[in-house]
Amino acid sequence: MKYYYALWSSLVVAALIAVAELAAAPVHAAGRGQDFLGYFLGAAHLLNLPGFTAAALSGLIPGHQWAGKGLALAVTVSGVFWGVVVAIVIRIGRKFRRPVLPSAEPVRSEAMLSRRRLMLGGGRAVAAAGMGVGAWSFFGEARWFEITRRQIAIKGLSPGLNGLRIVQLSDIHHGPWMSLAWVRQIIEATNALAPDIIALTGDYIYNGTDYVRPMALELAKLRPRVGVVGVMGNHDWWGGGELTKWAFAKERLPLIDNARMFVTPQRRLAKEAKDGLCLAGVGDLWEDKCVYDKALGDVPGGMPRILLSHNPDVAEEPQFLQSGLRVDLMLSGHTHGGQICLPGVGAPVTNSAYGQKYAKGLVAGPVCPVFISRGLGMTVMPVRVGVRPEIAVIELMAG
Repeated sequence: MKYYYALWSSLVVAALIAVAELAAAPVHAAGRGQDFLGYFLGAAHLLNLPGFTAAALSGLIPGHQWAGKGLALAVTVSGVFWGVVVAIVIRIGRKFRRPVLPSAEPVRSEAMLSRRRLMLGGGRAVAAAGMGVGAWSFFGEARWFEITRRQIAIKGLSPGLNGLRIVQLSDIHHGPWMSLAWVRQIIEATNALAPDIIALTGDYIYNGTDYVRPMALELAKLRPRVGVVGVMGNHDWWGGGELTKWAFAKERLPLIDNARMFVTPQRRLAKEAKDGLCLAGVGDLWEDKCVYDKALGDVPGGMPRILLSHNPDVAEEPQFLQSGLRVDLMLSGHTHGGQICLPGVGAPVTNSAYGQKYAKGLVAGPVCPVFISRGLGMTVMPVRVGVRPEIAVIELMAG
Protein backbone atom coordinates (compact mmCIF):
# COMPACT_ATOMS: atom_id res chain seq x y z
CA MET A 1 0.00 0.00 0.00
CA LYS A 2 2.80 2.38 0.87
CA TYR A 3 4.25 2.08 -2.63
CA TYR A 4 1.29 4.06 -3.92
CA TYR A 5 3.26 7.07 -2.69
CA ALA A 6 5.91 6.23 -5.27
CA LEU A 7 3.29 6.07 -8.04
CA TRP A 8 1.73 9.35 -6.97
CA SER A 9 5.19 10.97 -6.75
CA SER A 10 5.90 9.84 -10.30
CA LEU A 11 2.64 11.33 -11.59
CA VAL A 12 3.05 14.60 -9.66
CA VAL A 13 6.60 15.14 -10.94
CA ALA A 14 5.55 14.43 -14.52
CA ALA A 15 2.61 16.85 -14.18
CA LEU A 16 4.78 19.61 -12.69
CA ILE A 17 7.32 19.34 -15.50
CA ALA A 18 4.59 19.37 -18.15
CA VAL A 19 2.92 22.44 -16.61
CA ALA A 20 6.27 24.21 -16.36
CA GLU A 21 7.27 23.57 -19.97
CA LEU A 22 3.88 23.95 -21.66
CA ALA A 23 2.25 26.70 -19.58
CA ALA A 24 4.67 28.54 -17.29
CA ALA A 25 7.60 28.86 -19.74
CA PRO A 26 5.59 30.76 -22.42
CA VAL A 27 4.22 33.13 -19.77
CA HIS A 28 7.75 33.80 -18.48
CA ALA A 29 9.06 34.35 -22.01
CA ALA A 30 6.30 36.93 -22.53
CA GLY A 31 7.74 38.91 -19.60
CA ARG A 32 5.00 38.20 -17.05
CA GLY A 33 5.55 36.94 -13.50
CA GLN A 34 9.23 36.31 -14.11
CA ASP A 35 10.39 36.58 -10.50
CA PHE A 36 8.10 33.81 -9.23
CA LEU A 37 8.04 31.74 -12.40
CA GLY A 38 11.83 31.77 -12.59
CA TYR A 39 12.04 29.79 -9.35
CA PHE A 40 9.20 27.49 -10.41
CA LEU A 41 10.82 26.78 -13.78
CA GLY A 42 14.19 26.27 -12.11
CA ALA A 43 12.76 23.75 -9.64
CA ALA A 44 10.93 21.94 -12.44
CA HIS A 45 14.14 21.76 -14.45
CA LEU A 46 16.01 20.22 -11.52
CA LEU A 47 13.30 17.56 -11.27
CA ASN A 48 13.56 17.10 -15.03
CA LEU A 49 17.33 16.59 -15.18
CA PRO A 50 17.09 12.79 -15.68
CA GLY A 51 14.66 13.24 -18.55
CA PHE A 52 16.49 16.22 -20.01
CA THR A 53 19.68 14.15 -20.07
CA ALA A 54 17.89 11.25 -21.74
CA ALA A 55 16.37 13.52 -24.40
CA ALA A 56 19.71 15.19 -25.07
CA LEU A 57 21.51 11.84 -25.43
CA SER A 58 18.75 10.68 -27.78
CA GLY A 59 19.23 13.74 -30.00
CA LEU A 60 15.68 14.94 -29.34
CA ILE A 61 16.60 18.53 -28.41
CA PRO A 62 17.48 19.91 -31.88
CA GLY A 63 18.82 23.44 -31.88
CA HIS A 64 18.84 23.30 -28.09
CA GLN A 65 15.06 23.72 -28.07
CA TRP A 66 12.41 21.23 -26.99
CA ALA A 67 10.72 19.13 -29.63
CA GLY A 68 7.46 17.25 -28.95
CA LYS A 69 9.09 13.83 -28.72
CA GLY A 70 11.95 15.18 -26.61
CA LEU A 71 9.60 16.70 -24.05
CA ALA A 72 7.45 13.56 -23.92
CA LEU A 73 10.52 11.40 -23.34
CA ALA A 74 11.86 13.77 -20.68
CA VAL A 75 8.58 13.88 -18.76
CA THR A 76 8.28 10.08 -18.84
CA VAL A 77 11.87 9.37 -17.79
CA SER A 78 11.85 11.96 -15.01
CA GLY A 79 8.51 10.75 -13.66
CA VAL A 80 9.70 7.13 -13.57
CA PHE A 81 13.06 8.13 -12.07
CA TRP A 82 11.56 10.02 -9.12
CA GLY A 83 8.96 7.31 -8.57
CA VAL A 84 11.77 4.77 -8.24
CA VAL A 85 13.67 7.07 -5.88
CA VAL A 86 10.64 7.43 -3.60
CA ALA A 87 10.11 3.65 -3.67
CA ILE A 88 13.73 3.06 -2.62
CA VAL A 89 13.43 5.61 0.19
CA ILE A 90 10.24 3.95 1.42
CA ARG A 91 11.89 0.54 1.40
CA ILE A 92 14.95 1.79 3.29
CA GLY A 93 12.75 3.56 5.81
CA ARG A 94 10.69 0.41 6.44
CA LYS A 95 13.86 -1.59 6.94
CA PHE A 96 15.20 0.78 9.56
CA ARG A 97 11.86 1.03 11.35
CA ARG A 98 11.52 -2.76 11.58
CA PRO A 99 11.42 -3.69 15.28
CA VAL A 100 14.22 -5.72 16.82
CA LEU A 101 12.90 -9.14 17.86
CA PRO A 102 13.29 -10.17 21.52
CA SER A 103 16.58 -11.84 22.11
CA ALA A 104 18.18 -13.92 24.77
CA GLU A 105 20.97 -11.44 24.68
CA PRO A 106 19.43 -8.06 25.74
CA VAL A 107 22.78 -6.29 25.58
CA ARG A 108 23.15 -7.24 21.92
CA SER A 109 19.59 -6.08 21.15
CA GLU A 110 20.24 -2.72 22.78
CA ALA A 111 23.46 -2.37 20.79
CA MET A 112 21.57 -3.07 17.55
CA LEU A 113 18.97 -0.45 18.46
CA SER A 114 21.69 2.08 19.27
CA ARG A 115 23.43 1.48 15.94
CA ARG A 116 20.13 1.81 14.11
CA ARG A 117 19.34 5.08 15.88
CA LEU A 118 22.82 6.34 15.09
CA MET A 119 22.47 5.48 11.41
CA LEU A 120 19.02 7.05 11.25
CA GLY A 121 20.27 10.21 12.96
CA GLY A 122 23.32 10.40 10.71
CA GLY A 123 21.20 9.89 7.60
CA ARG A 124 18.80 12.64 8.65
CA ALA A 125 21.69 15.00 9.38
CA VAL A 126 23.26 14.35 5.97
CA ALA A 127 19.89 14.80 4.26
CA ALA A 128 19.25 18.07 6.14
CA ALA A 129 22.71 19.38 5.24
CA GLY A 130 22.22 18.43 1.60
CA MET A 131 18.85 20.16 1.50
CA GLY A 132 20.37 23.27 3.10
CA VAL A 133 23.20 23.45 0.58
CA GLY A 134 20.75 22.83 -2.25
CA ALA A 135 18.40 25.57 -1.09
CA TRP A 136 21.26 28.05 -0.68
CA SER A 137 22.69 27.23 -4.12
CA PHE A 138 19.24 27.71 -5.70
CA PHE A 139 17.79 30.67 -3.80
CA GLY A 140 20.90 32.44 -2.48
CA GLU A 141 24.31 32.07 -4.07
CA ALA A 142 22.99 31.97 -7.63
CA ARG A 143 21.81 35.58 -7.34
CA TRP A 144 24.39 36.99 -4.91
CA PHE A 145 26.81 38.60 -7.33
CA GLU A 146 30.25 39.79 -6.29
CA ILE A 147 32.16 42.81 -7.62
CA THR A 148 35.80 41.83 -8.07
CA ARG A 149 38.61 44.30 -8.71
CA ARG A 150 42.10 43.89 -10.12
CA GLN A 151 44.81 45.98 -11.74
CA ILE A 152 46.58 44.63 -14.83
CA ALA A 153 49.74 46.13 -16.29
CA ILE A 154 49.72 46.62 -20.07
CA LYS A 155 52.98 47.17 -21.90
CA GLY A 156 53.04 50.33 -24.00
CA LEU A 157 49.77 51.71 -22.63
CA SER A 158 49.40 55.38 -23.46
CA PRO A 159 49.69 57.72 -20.42
CA GLY A 160 46.27 59.06 -21.31
CA LEU A 161 44.81 55.59 -20.77
CA ASN A 162 46.57 54.82 -17.52
CA GLY A 163 43.89 53.79 -15.02
CA LEU A 164 41.32 53.03 -17.74
CA ARG A 165 38.51 51.15 -16.02
CA ILE A 166 36.97 48.20 -17.87
CA VAL A 167 33.92 46.47 -16.40
CA GLN A 168 33.33 43.03 -17.84
CA LEU A 169 29.88 41.44 -17.93
CA SER A 170 29.62 37.86 -19.12
CA ASP A 171 27.09 35.04 -19.36
CA ILE A 172 24.10 36.94 -18.03
CA HIS A 173 21.78 34.31 -19.55
CA HIS A 174 18.49 36.16 -19.36
CA GLY A 175 15.99 33.36 -19.72
CA PRO A 176 13.67 31.02 -17.82
CA TRP A 177 15.71 31.22 -14.58
CA MET A 178 16.97 34.81 -14.75
CA SER A 179 14.37 37.55 -14.76
CA LEU A 180 14.58 40.94 -16.39
CA ALA A 181 14.47 42.46 -12.89
CA TRP A 182 17.70 40.59 -12.12
CA VAL A 183 19.26 41.98 -15.30
CA ARG A 184 18.29 45.50 -14.20
CA GLN A 185 20.12 44.98 -10.91
CA ILE A 186 23.24 44.07 -12.85
CA ILE A 187 22.91 47.13 -15.09
CA GLU A 188 22.44 49.45 -12.11
CA ALA A 189 25.41 47.97 -10.24
CA THR A 190 27.58 48.29 -13.34
CA ASN A 191 26.68 51.92 -13.95
CA ALA A 192 27.43 52.70 -10.29
CA LEU A 193 31.04 51.57 -10.87
CA ALA A 194 31.61 54.51 -13.26
CA PRO A 195 33.23 52.37 -15.98
CA ASP A 196 35.16 53.80 -18.89
CA ILE A 197 34.64 50.72 -21.06
CA ILE A 198 32.08 47.96 -20.66
CA ALA A 199 33.21 44.68 -22.22
CA LEU A 200 30.43 42.19 -22.92
CA THR A 201 31.76 38.68 -23.49
CA GLY A 202 28.70 36.82 -24.70
CA ASP A 203 25.84 34.51 -23.72
CA TYR A 204 23.33 37.25 -23.09
CA ILE A 205 20.35 34.89 -23.24
CA TYR A 206 19.40 31.31 -22.48
CA ASN A 207 16.81 29.17 -24.21
CA GLY A 208 14.77 31.08 -26.74
CA THR A 209 14.52 34.06 -29.07
CA ASP A 210 11.87 35.74 -26.90
CA TYR A 211 14.59 36.95 -24.55
CA VAL A 212 16.84 38.61 -27.16
CA ARG A 213 15.06 41.92 -27.66
CA PRO A 214 14.33 42.60 -23.94
CA MET A 215 17.96 41.83 -23.14
CA ALA A 216 19.26 44.28 -25.74
CA LEU A 217 16.91 46.98 -24.45
CA GLU A 218 18.30 46.59 -20.93
CA LEU A 219 21.93 46.55 -22.08
CA ALA A 220 21.24 49.82 -23.90
CA LYS A 221 20.85 51.39 -20.44
CA LEU A 222 24.55 50.87 -19.69
CA ARG A 223 26.31 54.23 -19.23
CA PRO A 224 30.09 53.94 -19.67
CA ARG A 225 32.14 57.10 -20.04
CA VAL A 226 33.79 55.88 -23.26
CA GLY A 227 31.75 53.06 -24.76
CA VAL A 228 30.48 49.48 -24.93
CA VAL A 229 31.93 46.63 -27.00
CA GLY A 230 30.85 43.01 -27.09
CA VAL A 231 31.09 39.61 -28.74
CA MET A 232 28.59 36.79 -29.07
CA GLY A 233 28.60 33.46 -27.28
CA ASN A 234 27.35 30.01 -28.18
CA HIS A 235 23.96 30.52 -26.51
CA ASP A 236 23.42 33.71 -28.51
CA TRP A 237 23.82 31.68 -31.69
CA TRP A 238 21.59 28.89 -30.36
CA GLY A 239 18.94 31.48 -29.46
CA GLY A 240 19.06 33.25 -32.83
CA GLY A 241 22.40 34.72 -33.89
CA GLU A 242 21.10 37.01 -36.61
CA LEU A 243 18.32 38.26 -34.33
CA THR A 244 20.93 39.10 -31.66
CA LYS A 245 23.00 41.03 -34.20
CA TRP A 246 19.92 42.97 -35.30
CA ALA A 247 18.79 43.74 -31.74
CA PHE A 248 22.24 44.95 -30.70
CA ALA A 249 22.63 47.09 -33.83
CA LYS A 250 19.21 48.65 -33.22
CA GLU A 251 20.30 49.67 -29.72
CA ARG A 252 23.74 50.85 -30.95
CA LEU A 253 25.60 48.21 -28.99
CA PRO A 254 28.72 47.43 -31.05
CA LEU A 255 29.52 43.76 -31.60
CA ILE A 256 33.15 43.24 -32.62
CA ASP A 257 33.14 39.56 -33.57
CA ASN A 258 36.12 39.25 -35.93
CA ALA A 259 36.50 43.02 -35.88
CA ARG A 260 37.95 45.73 -33.66
CA MET A 261 37.55 49.24 -32.33
CA PHE A 262 40.02 51.61 -30.70
CA VAL A 263 40.20 53.73 -27.58
CA THR A 264 42.17 56.88 -28.39
CA PRO A 265 44.56 58.48 -25.88
CA GLN A 266 41.83 61.10 -25.41
CA ARG A 267 39.49 58.29 -24.27
CA ARG A 268 37.18 58.20 -27.25
CA LEU A 269 35.90 55.09 -28.97
CA ALA A 270 36.80 55.07 -32.66
CA LYS A 271 36.75 52.71 -35.62
CA GLU A 272 40.29 53.66 -36.62
CA ALA A 273 43.23 55.11 -34.70
CA LYS A 274 47.01 55.31 -35.02
CA ASP A 275 47.66 55.12 -31.29
CA GLY A 276 45.81 54.27 -28.10
CA LEU A 277 44.34 50.84 -27.31
CA CYS A 278 42.90 48.23 -29.67
CA LEU A 279 39.78 46.39 -28.49
CA ALA A 280 39.44 43.33 -30.74
CA GLY A 281 37.01 40.44 -30.76
CA VAL A 282 36.66 37.01 -32.33
CA GLY A 283 33.63 34.88 -33.11
CA ASP A 284 32.49 32.12 -30.80
CA LEU A 285 34.76 29.08 -30.91
CA TRP A 286 31.87 26.59 -30.96
CA GLU A 287 29.31 28.24 -33.24
CA ASP A 288 31.16 30.84 -35.33
CA LYS A 289 34.58 31.38 -36.86
CA CYS A 290 37.62 32.97 -35.26
CA VAL A 291 39.25 35.14 -37.94
CA TYR A 292 42.30 36.50 -36.16
CA ASP A 293 43.56 38.66 -39.03
CA LYS A 294 40.27 40.55 -39.19
CA ALA A 295 40.41 41.15 -35.47
CA LEU A 296 44.09 41.96 -35.03
CA GLY A 297 45.74 42.31 -38.43
CA ASP A 298 47.29 45.64 -39.49
CA VAL A 299 47.05 47.13 -36.00
CA PRO A 300 50.05 49.45 -35.41
CA GLY A 301 52.84 47.33 -33.96
CA GLY A 302 53.38 49.40 -30.81
CA MET A 303 49.68 49.55 -29.91
CA PRO A 304 48.52 47.31 -27.03
CA ARG A 305 45.58 45.03 -27.76
CA ILE A 306 42.85 43.46 -25.64
CA LEU A 307 41.03 40.53 -27.24
CA LEU A 308 37.44 39.62 -26.36
CA SER A 309 36.64 35.94 -26.84
CA HIS A 310 33.63 34.29 -25.27
CA ASN A 311 35.41 30.96 -25.02
CA PRO A 312 38.81 31.04 -23.24
CA ASP A 313 40.00 27.96 -25.15
CA VAL A 314 40.82 30.35 -28.01
CA ALA A 315 44.00 31.07 -26.06
CA GLU A 316 45.23 27.57 -26.99
CA GLU A 317 43.96 27.41 -30.57
CA PRO A 318 46.76 26.41 -33.01
CA GLN A 319 45.77 29.08 -35.56
CA PHE A 320 45.94 31.74 -32.89
CA LEU A 321 49.30 30.54 -31.60
CA GLN A 322 50.75 30.31 -35.11
CA SER A 323 49.45 33.73 -36.18
CA GLY A 324 52.16 35.56 -34.24
CA LEU A 325 49.66 38.36 -33.55
CA ARG A 326 50.22 40.42 -30.44
CA VAL A 327 47.65 40.26 -27.65
CA ASP A 328 48.29 41.83 -24.25
CA LEU A 329 45.18 40.55 -22.46
CA MET A 330 42.27 38.29 -23.33
CA LEU A 331 38.85 38.65 -21.68
CA SER A 332 36.57 35.61 -21.69
CA GLY A 333 33.64 33.94 -19.95
CA HIS A 334 31.78 30.76 -20.95
CA THR A 335 32.92 28.47 -18.11
CA HIS A 336 30.92 30.05 -15.23
CA GLY A 337 33.80 29.00 -12.98
CA GLY A 338 32.35 25.53 -13.38
CA GLN A 339 29.14 26.77 -11.71
CA ILE A 340 29.70 24.08 -9.08
CA CYS A 341 33.07 24.15 -7.33
CA LEU A 342 33.78 21.68 -4.54
CA PRO A 343 36.38 22.25 -1.77
CA GLY A 344 39.58 20.36 -2.50
CA VAL A 345 38.20 19.12 -5.82
CA GLY A 346 37.51 22.18 -7.93
CA ALA A 347 34.93 22.33 -10.67
CA PRO A 348 33.89 18.86 -11.90
CA VAL A 349 32.72 20.37 -15.22
CA THR A 350 34.12 23.54 -16.84
CA ASN A 351 33.06 23.33 -20.53
CA SER A 352 36.72 23.88 -21.36
CA ALA A 353 38.96 21.37 -23.11
CA TYR A 354 41.67 22.34 -20.62
CA GLY A 355 39.83 21.47 -17.42
CA GLN A 356 40.53 23.68 -14.43
CA LYS A 357 43.07 25.90 -16.19
CA TYR A 358 40.50 28.21 -17.77
CA ALA A 359 37.72 27.81 -15.20
CA LYS A 360 37.98 31.29 -13.70
CA GLY A 361 40.26 34.18 -12.76
CA LEU A 362 43.47 35.50 -14.26
CA VAL A 363 45.67 32.78 -15.73
CA ALA A 364 48.74 32.67 -17.96
CA GLY A 365 48.00 31.60 -21.52
CA PRO A 366 50.65 30.66 -24.09
CA VAL A 367 50.51 34.13 -25.71
CA CYS A 368 49.01 36.45 -23.09
CA PRO A 369 47.25 36.61 -19.73
CA VAL A 370 43.64 35.41 -19.91
CA PHE A 371 40.98 36.66 -17.53
CA ILE A 372 37.95 34.39 -17.29
CA SER A 373 34.87 35.86 -15.65
CA ARG A 374 32.72 33.56 -13.51
CA GLY A 375 29.74 35.06 -15.30
CA LEU A 376 26.38 36.07 -13.89
CA GLY A 377 23.82 33.53 -15.05
CA MET A 378 23.43 29.76 -15.16
CA THR A 379 23.06 26.95 -17.68
CA VAL A 380 22.16 23.25 -17.46
CA MET A 381 21.26 23.58 -13.76
CA PRO A 382 19.81 26.68 -12.04
CA VAL A 383 22.28 26.51 -9.14
CA ARG A 384 25.70 27.77 -8.13
CA VAL A 385 27.82 26.11 -5.45
CA GLY A 386 31.03 27.82 -4.33
CA VAL A 387 31.07 30.03 -7.45
CA ARG A 388 29.35 33.37 -6.91
CA PRO A 389 28.26 35.39 -9.96
CA GLU A 390 30.79 38.08 -10.85
CA ILE A 391 30.97 41.62 -12.15
CA ALA A 392 34.66 42.15 -12.91
CA VAL A 393 36.37 45.54 -12.68
CA ILE A 394 39.74 45.67 -14.45
CA GLU A 395 41.89 48.76 -14.18
CA LEU A 396 44.63 49.02 -16.80
CA MET A 397 48.00 50.30 -15.68
CA ALA A 398 50.98 51.31 -17.77
CA GLY A 399 53.42 48.42 -17.49
